[in-house]
Amino acid sequence: MGIENLDIKTYKEIVHNAAELTSGKLVQERQVQKARIKAILNGGADGIKALLGNTMETSDADLLPAPNMLQSGIDRLAQKVAGIPQVRVDVPNDNDSTRSKQRAEKLERIVTNYDDKQNLMSQLQQAARWLPGYGYCAWVITTKRDTNGFVYPSAELRDPYDTFPGNFGPDQQPREMAVIRRIPRYKLAQIYPEFAEQILKQDDDEGDELNGDLAAPFMSYENNREQNWEDNTYSGVRIIEYYDMGGTYVVFPERNMILDFIPNVLSTPPFVFMKRTSFDQLKGQYDHVIGLMAMMAKINIMSAIAMEDSVFTETNISGEIESGQYRKGRFAVNYLAPGTQVSKPMNNMPYQLFQQIDRLERQLRMVGGYPVTDDSQSPNSFVTGAGLSELNSTMSLMISEYRDIIKHAITQMDSKRLEMDVILSYSQGISKKPMAGYLNGSAFSENYKPLADIGGDYKTRRIYGVMAGFDEPQKIVTGLQLLQAGVIDVETLQDNIDGLENIAKVQERIRKSKAEQVLFDSILARSAQGDPSATMAAIAIYEYPSAITDIMKQFYTPQEPQMTPEQEAMIQQQMMQQQAMQGGGQNAPTMAQAFGI
Repeated sequence: MGIENLDIKTYKEIVHNAAELTSGKLVQERQVQKARIKAILNGGADGIKALLGNTMETSDADLLPAPNMLQSGIDRLAQKVAGIPQVRVDVPNDNDSTRSKQRAEKLERIVTNYDDKQNLMSQLQQAARWLPGYGYCAWVITTKRDTNGFVYPSAELRDPYDTFPGNFGPDQQPREMAVIRRIPRYKLAQIYPEFAEQILKQDDDEGDELNGDLAAPFMSYENNREQNWEDNTYSGVRIIEYYDMGGTYVVFPERNMILDFIPNVLSTPPFVFMKRTSFDQLKGQYDHVIGLMAMMAKINIMSAIAMEDSVFTETNISGEIESGQYRKGRFAVNYLAPGTQVSKPMNNMPYQLFQQIDRLERQLRMVGGYPVTDDSQSPNSFVTGAGLSELNSTMSLMISEYRDIIKHAITQMDSKRLEMDVILSYSQGISKKPMAGYLNGSAFSENYKPLADIGGDYKTRRIYGVMAGFDEPQKIVTGLQLLQAGVIDVETLQDNIDGLENIAKVQERIRKSKAEQVLFDSILARSAQGDPSATMAAIAIYEYPSAITDIMKQFYTPQEPQMTPEQEAMIQQQMMQQQAMQGGGQNAPTMAQAFGI
């Protein structure tokens, strides 16, 4: 069905609504601040110019000694909060049956499959920088087709620099959202081949009704924008994505046309908005510390100039120089008239500058939430317990708050993806889908039935591990302490250690190793009591340690009923006779033969 047959908003309505979201004094001020933050956090000469002003030359900016603490701070923060919180589906207290537990576990695997297919880990690593940097970011709920043709729900991350939310309701979620971005013309034609002719055509003056009252906000936006996250070519045509409860609209202002409309099948808006908690405006974490960083950069620059001046001081000459010019250097010779004096000013290095730098750095770290421990520094002695404790304290109220924000956003994402999967499966008549991935360190690969396994249950819970944000040595040390104290179990410790890809197999090997140790200790005990078969088994294990499983299995396997002494003597006599008839005796069976190895 073509979009012309659908009851949707008109082109002018969409453009008008999007323009309202991008207009207003606060929105434009926020956009200017976003542009400044973007340049600073991207670093380089543009960052220095955004920090200190645009009057300097780029070549000069490259040489300025201005450390970018905001860039380092946001990277450290993102590394602590960017991990995927573990998915949990709770079983109601009044329904603790095995079937309910199995269904809950399967829902966890279904959601984990969603995470893997959309590469949520990489998205969170990016979002964890945008959230404190810009103050917000958003995911758009859409679909994704795998290589086998199965359609799965997915969430696509949008660049907050291009994203303009509507008013926030009591649930702290907007009801509408606009995304304005540029995309290469050829790429847009590939996405919408049915409109390729109109998109690629550039030889007329038609289109772009963004004039009059509607032009101002968009022109202001364009003037403040720089490089796009998704388009690093600095070129392309402008498209507008508009989202509301009705669906998703994609318009092409250059041709005054709607390229696409995707009806919203969800009971909620087709996006998830994640914002930093602030007073009453969308603010980034570092908006209020730019002034401190700028002052710190200026003092650094002045300090460098002062040091250079103190080393390369001028030469003062009182009188005349017969040679005409004062020469410096190892072999220089100067002829001075009688009474001429040569002097250099005293070193007047303003050490207060360095003190001021330290003071500004402490202030910047304090208000920006960037402790020295993040740079492997400590204000206390490393020798003291307090110093070590401070170094190991990577958790903070700020990090906990960011994690709460991320957990809340992803649970909303889970709910929308589960609902989308049920609706897709029902409308397309799909009874089952394959899924695969890792959950709690164990691999899974199976089919699921969206209608039966999901049903109308779209609620999940996201949690971070008890050692989230710790580096690996900290995880191991802290985990062993918690294990010893009885706070966690071995499996929880294993879940929180990176590198254990399949915990089920690890636990199986551990149990096997413990069982082998118990059985081997039993063999040694029986050998010490004079059991010759146990002694032979112990010797065989000593000679062939790799065959310990087979040796112990044979040793502990019930043997045939023992023969009487008369029967053993008869068999022994028959064997000796047979050997004599064959012309020689056979060597006695070796230890390996005795135990079948």
